[in-house]
Amino acid sequence: MTNHDIDRLMKRIALGDMAALEELYKNMSKPVYFYALHLIGDPVAAEDVMQDTFVSVMRSSSSYRAEEKGKAWLFTIAKNRAADVAKRRAAAIPVQDVEDVADRRDFTVQSDIGISVTNLLNSLSERERDIVTLRLFGDMTLTQVSKELGIPKGTVFWTYSNAVKKLRKLYTGGENDEE
Repeated sequence: MTNHDIDRLMKRIALGDMAALEELYKNMSKPVYFYALHLIGDPVAAEDVMQDTFVSVMRSSSSYRAEEKGKAWLFTIAKNRAADVAKRRAAAIPVQDVEDVADRRDFTVQSDIGISVTNLLNSLSERERDIVTLRLFGDMTLTQVSKELGIPKGTVFWTYSNAVKKLRKLYTGGENDEE
């Protein structure tokens, strides 16, 4: 889905067209979900963030400006909702629980694929993570990522290439290092 498509749908949503909201949801819910999962690492919370994102889209549709970058706008809403979830979680964790976890030496390895992907992405720098996330979960080309982030295209291509190499090395445990 292009930014132009999102602009077109947002105009209709602002007029109360729920079919347009449904179309936007159908096309963008998975990328928004995976982006939220990347940010918070919890599939259930990521689902909530994704749902909250589209509720916010509906509520703020009248203030949307077509010259905005639609995908970046959606992902910004999702990022803000994920930050809200993280703040609520941090406030809800008793200090004793944090100390108990910090004292443990037997951390359990998570086998859930969402957690593994999140851990891999968290090993990247913020810029690398943003580029990889928008490319893979936002279903954007690297040229679109360049425009969305305001980073020169060559820098995005180079950063993405290096980030993929890092991820491959981490995922394989350093095997296949012939590059």
